[in-house]
Amino acid sequence: MSEPDPAFTVGSLECRVVPDGVAQYEKESLYADVPPEELEPSVRALLDDKGYVPLPYHPLLVRTADGIALVDAGAGPALADEWGDPIGRLREALRAANVEPEDVRLVLLSHAHPDHVGGLTLEDGDDRRPVFPNARHVISRTELAFWTSDRVPNAFAMMASVARLHLSPLERAGILDPIDSEQEVAPGIRVIPAPGHTPGHLAVSLSSGSDEAIFVADAVLGETNFEHPDWSSTHEVDRSGAVETRRRLLDRAASARITVIGYHLWGPGLVERRGNRYQWTPVR
Repeated sequence: MSEPDPAFTVGSLECRVVPDGVAQYEKESLYADVPPEELEPSVRALLDDKGYVPLPYHPLLVRTADGIALVDAGAGPALADEWGDPIGRLREALRAANVEPEDVRLVLLSHAHPDHVGGLTLEDGDDRRPVFPNARHVISRTELAFWTSDRVPNAFAMMASVARLHLSPLERAGILDPIDSEQEVAPGIRVIPAPGHTPGHLAVSLSSGSDEAIFVADAVLGETNFEHPDWSSTHEVDRSGAVETRRRLLDRAASARITVIGYHLWGPGLVERRGNRYQWTPVR
């Protein structure tokens, strides 16, 4: 699928998708424990020539009265080399938007999965340095505590090691800011607890005047989740909690006609409730 027009506005907020690339996922990992006879026809049109589901990685750039904010930091070059996918391209996308990493004043981390935090730091001799040195980095305190504790299930151990690799240098630099609840973190930008995908997963509300949009991060894992909101992924720490959060966010977006943006959606869109499912309509 081709990339949409990356720029849009929410009132006076200037927003831009800054593509980090596209990764390929096994359909059974994205939508787990679904009978093959139900799963196959639902995703057939999405599959690439190797049978994988391509998902975009879409951090979001927002220009506010307080400066430039970035929601999520992409996978980073190391994961791009390890996975072999065309990802880790955030730096080029920022340059296309005439933004250098030093210009960013706020980085919001929806959660600490590798494809969201891998672009936070780079190797610097025997240490690592922040990619966005002038930015306050906001993360849920619950999220930070989970990934840096000994409570991480073995199935998520690799993810935990990546999270620690990139979050620890931010802590040492004094630019990591754990938060405890829903709050406004910049003019027109409010973080909303959205647990399930991870314990401290956050959504981001954007509002200006009468306009509103919501960045659902990984509460929606591709367009298939609108038609099948109860399908959950092996990548989710609390699969039933992820479904509950997904429905809550989509119900809110549908009832208020709020524009929806997602890290793994190709572009902004609107949602309508259709019984127990949702209809997704891209707006650009």
